Amino acid sequence: MNNVFTIDVEDWYHTMDFNFPQSTWDNYEDRIEYGLKSIMEVLSKHNVRATFFVLGCVAQKHPELIKEIVNQGHEIGSHGTNHRMVTTQSREEFRVDVAMSKEILEDITGVQVKLYRSSSWSIVPKTIWALEILAEEGFICDSSIQPFKTPLSGFKRAPMQPFYPIIDGKKLNILEFPPSVLPIFNTCLPFCGGLYLRTFPIEYIKYALKMVNRKAPGMIYTHPWEVDIGQPRLKVPMHIKFTHYYNLKRTLNKLDNVLKNFKFITLGELIKEGNYQAVILK
Repeated sequence: MNNVFTIDVEDWYHTMDFNFPQSTWDNYEDRIEYGLKSIMEVLSKHNVRATFFVLGCVAQKHPELIKEIVNQGHEIGSHGTNHRMVTTQSREEFRVDVAMSKEILEDITGVQVKLYRSSSWSIVPKTIWALEILAEEGFICDSSIQPFKTPLSGFKRAPMQPFYPIIDGKKLNILEFPPSVLPIFNTCLPFCGGLYLRTFPIEYIKYALKMVNRKAPGMIYTHPWEVDIGQPRLKVPMHIKFTHYYNLKRTLNKLDNVLKNFKFITLGELIKEGNYQAVILK
């Protein structure tokens, strides 16, 4: 069974963990190159091509780095322009942000950008209109809906496997590919990226992905800052310290282990392989 490996290309100071105003970003140490190159090295080691969801602001600041991602055979998707959660934007603001990020990335890479992931998985029940806008703007796949609730995001009634959303009786021509979860009775356990991947033992992560692969392809995701043990260590509340810094030193080894034991292709390639169902989303 093929799976997809995805990277949200954002720096440590872009995250909602710290929620720094955009106007202050230039005050912080830029670490994106270190984290990205570390991830690309482990991908190269296993001859895996991945899908990189890139912030437009990162691409503008590091165009040569984004070109290198493409030159190594990887796929580029949009992560928006300035890491704004969909829940903080109006419909028109979202459309402008998405279109701008698409234009930036296409101008730099020379390839069409048709894949999208929102910041902090922020397409939720009250923002499902974003899927309609994405389809109108030429995107063929979104990966922004978590099929479980968190303090920031989540869509508890969403399917756990890839699907075409039906909204207000209309099937959208855009595939939704959620992060993988392990179904447990009437609930599910996340495991495939972020703090979940950093927290759980590697044997559990591999077991969970094998269970997912019995029925569907799975997804692993990470961020460049999650493999960067040299990033600034801020004095922050204990819960932020845990969610952002916990187990950074083991992330790269876990990714290496997963890449060694499972098959991965790009999200664009996987879309072409599948025969996915349409599901009412509300």
